[in-house]
Amino acid sequence: MKIVIHAVLPIIFMLHEFEEIIFLKWWLNRDKEYMHNNFPKIGPKIYLQYSKFSTAGFVLAIAEEFILISLLTYIAIIIQSMYLWFTVFMGFSIHIVIHIIQFVLYRKYIPVIFTSILVLPYCVYGFLLYINNEAYEIKWIIICSIIGIISVMLNLKLIHHLGVKFSNWEIKETRIPEGNY
Repeated sequence: MKIVIHAVLPIIFMLHEFEEIIFLKWWLNRDKEYMHNNFPKIGPKIYLQYSKFSTAGFVLAIAEEFILISLLTYIAIIIQSMYLWFTVFMGFSIHIVIHIIQFVLYRKYIPVIFTSILVLPYCVYGFLLYINNEAYEIKWIIICSIIGIISVMLNLKLIHHLGVKFSNWEIKETRIPEGNY
């Protein structure tokens, strides 16, 4: 059963990301005023950060995450390094918990909440599977969790940078010169 829990992590990740891909632009346009009015310090920053992405730029950033999670998941399975897998898993699981906290604070739909709730049982089950294993002491659970969340934060910084760069390039390359239509 453990191998199934391990192998489906990339699928669970993409299921979650599809909601964000599909609804992010719509949500940004719909909730711009709400964000700015109810969260004046962080709302404009969030809006500005995500409005810089084209859909293709955003999908490129998610594709990088998917490839990375898939590679690390299957490397962990092949070399039987469950610490590596658990580190990736905890980075993802903490990411899901953060989305749920964001939803509670935001008090309305955000384009990650349905799938966050949907994949939460998977995260809880995977976590319980590991904490019930005597080989996993609390210190390793904490270490894997810290490394996982730091890795997610660093990778998010990288993919946001690359996604925005790609979006800017895409806009520049697809712009129709005046008088040529």
